[in-house]
Amino acid sequence: MKKTWNSLNFGVAHFLLFYMAIFLVTPKKTPLYPIIIWLGMIIFSGLIVQYYSNEKSFNKPITRFRKHHKKTPRAALLSAFLFFLTCISFKVSNYTGIVIPNSLIFITAISIIYTIASHIKSIDNKEKIIARRVKFAIKYSWIIVSLISYYLARSLTSNSWDIPFDTTFNKLVTVVTALLFIFIFYYIIYFIFISFLSFITLQTKKVKKKSPVDFNYSISIFAPLFIIGYISYIAFNVQTLSIIKFGFEFALKYDTRDTFFCKNKYMLLNKHPDARFMFISEGNYRALIPHHDDFTISRLTCTNSEPFYSLVSVEDKKGLVLATLENRVAVLTNDLKAIMSPNNT
Repeated sequence: MKKTWNSLNFGVAHFLLFYMAIFLVTPKKTPLYPIIIWLGMIIFSGLIVQYYSNEKSFNKPITRFRKHHKKTPRAALLSAFLFFLTCISFKVSNYTGIVIPNSLIFITAISIIYTIASHIKSIDNKEKIIARRVKFAIKYSWIIVSLISYYLARSLTSNSWDIPFDTTFNKLVTVVTALLFIFIFYYIIYFIFISFLSFITLQTKKVKKKSPVDFNYSISIFAPLFIIGYISYIAFNVQTLSIIKFGFEFALKYDTRDTFFCKNKYMLLNKHPDARFMFISEGNYRALIPHHDDFTISRLTCTNSEPFYSLVSVEDKKGLVLATLENRVAVLTNDLKAIMSPNNT
């Protein structure tokens, strides 16, 4: 007899996959790490007890998915499994490189899209109203999000690097920043869309009283998709600096060079041999000087006297205020030392 998976089987499988994913992405030094271990053990023990109590119960039938409802929950389970593999690949990316994790991200995204499309197909009517509306929303949301992200990226690049707004349109660093904004916007849209889709699912049910199968069917789809997004959000927050550093290092290789041109010859900074230079206009550059794991941005302007260039750090209002306060503290400290000096007594 062919074994049929029930809602509890899907619940146990999803829990194990997501628990192991959370276990991987959570830093070991955080106070939450031991809590996650004990909480996972308690929940898993409860699921085992519930499973055997359902197997031995004669009065309480096991809730099983309908035949035409099995396809989508299985696709959701496949998405969860691929997501777990993605977490593992990022954990061992130092040994395997970045190609495998990126490939798994792409495959997981395709699986999630397939799961959502399969669900919409199962609840849509003959006129495919929901499918048309979803396609319409995706089309125009992509246009709107891309335009907003590109404008924000250009503004941020212009302000951070202190360069004219017009010169940011052909910079690869602008594209990388725009992709980061698009990623954040679609994270928000993803959660809104999942919530909206679950609401549509309830509205499209013709029966007055929702059966346990319908409820468990919805949970088996939307809970995994929501948790995938949430765990990805946690992982993204943990790896934000690494992701941004990787993107900017890649972009700066093509937006900058290792020398600058002043006084009819190419030059470099003797004190900072690893500095990179972005050309802005004739005799005007932005110098990126490495500083620990980051870099500082300075305005480099060609001059007629030695060393034939001037270097001024780019600062914002907050930096200027802090510098002013530090100077005042230094002056006050010197005055106090002078007053308390034995020579003045």
